[in-house]
Amino acid sequence: MLGLSQPTPSARLVGAVGLVVAFTSAPYAWRFVEPVAVRFLRPTPTMALADRVDELTAQRADATVAQAAEIRRIERDLHDGAQARLVSLGLSLATAEKLMETDPAQARALMREARAGATASLTELRDLVRGINPPVLNDRGLVDAVRALALDSPLEADVSADLRLRLDPPIESALYFGVAELLTNAVKHASATRARIAIARDATTIVVDVEDDGRGGAAERADGGLAGLRRRLAVFDGSVEITSPAGGPTRVRMMVPCESL
Repeated sequence: MLGLSQPTPSARLVGAVGLVVAFTSAPYAWRFVEPVAVRFLRPTPTMALADRVDELTAQRADATVAQAAEIRRIERDLHDGAQARLVSLGLSLATAEKLMETDPAQARALMREARAGATASLTELRDLVRGINPPVLNDRGLVDAVRALALDSPLEADVSADLRLRLDPPIESALYFGVAELLTNAVKHASATRARIAIARDATTIVVDVEDDGRGGAAERADGGLAGLRRRLAVFDGSVEITSPAGGPTRVRMMVPCESL
């Protein structure tokens, strides 16, 4: 049998040098592979457009569902709340009118009940209108509406913002109800006592930060308020960033591309 020939010292040296060159140049070689891969593997403009159309279609469907749910809520609140009180108010006034001559004391009692019912109905209607769009938001814009919201909140809330800021009404409405949702969550789920709201804008984006001192641990569920907030802002190509470690604090940043008015 013929034995295998052993490599010569020069061959060994060449092999060692090649191995060193390969290990040394490997990280740099990938730099040339990346642009080639990006060029040939990235989605085509047609594919990117199709993905964007699908995304907008899903967002429009979410917005339609949200609007339908809001209409049902308004109808339910009107039927079960203010409408029922107004019907009762009418019956009380009609009965009081009949008793004015025969039983004035009972008539006065019914009038007092009617007055209390009218006050309660007015309060419910105001709450209902506030749930649709508060007048201060329409009249004075996002900043003043958020300040009014902070004053009405059981939390001790501080608001810092550019008072000259005005945005398109749909964006202002989305951000306003986003802040309202976050303050409600802070009170209801996090047992917070303080909140800080900051509203700022750069050349192309409005940024709203809401931070509370609650217990943290906020999680986004598919049917929860945070997911609804994300869907609401996604209609405007907006985004939501949530940081909520156990023990708090919870910080939520809402960002929406926009141009101020």
